[in-house]
Amino acid sequence: MLAFIGKSLDRLLFACIFISAVQLPEFIQQYSQRLAGHLDEAKYQLIKFQDIANIHYQGNLMNLISQYQTNTDPAINATGQMVVELIDRIALLSNQVQHLFHSDYLSKVYYFFSHFDADIANATLRDYQLSIPLEQNALLTGALVAVIVSLISSATFSAMRLRTS
Repeated sequence: MLAFIGKSLDRLLFACIFISAVQLPEFIQQYSQRLAGHLDEAKYQLIKFQDIANIHYQGNLMNLISQYQTNTDPAINATGQMVVELIDRIALLSNQVQHLFHSDYLSKVYYFFSHFDADIANATLRDYQLSIPLEQNALLTGALVAVIVSLISSATFSAMRLRTS
């Protein structure tokens, strides 16, 4: 009876892990789309500063930023720093979007886990829509993760039984 319960729990664990792991490609896809939205918004904001530079600084955004940063008013000065940070953010987001949209699956997974933005990931998780993807990457991810967890749990339970014997 105990063996039956153990096998049933093992199968249940395997199924739960499999279903969770097949969500990874879809989560990365939704995260990537949210990331692209942040990039589009940042570019939109920068265009507004570029419009000002086009009118007053012959299109030279760096001159506009320099004027902001040398202004004695702390609010204007901070705006200059904000534009510099916006340019840096666009570069970072562009790089991330490039990797997540144009890499092979394993590279996407590696890049996602090594470079994800916690705030964007949390927002993605908050709005995440569960799916049962029937694509090869999702099924392989689910099977691989479920098998690994199943092997680890079996080895752990076997070691525990040997200690108690």
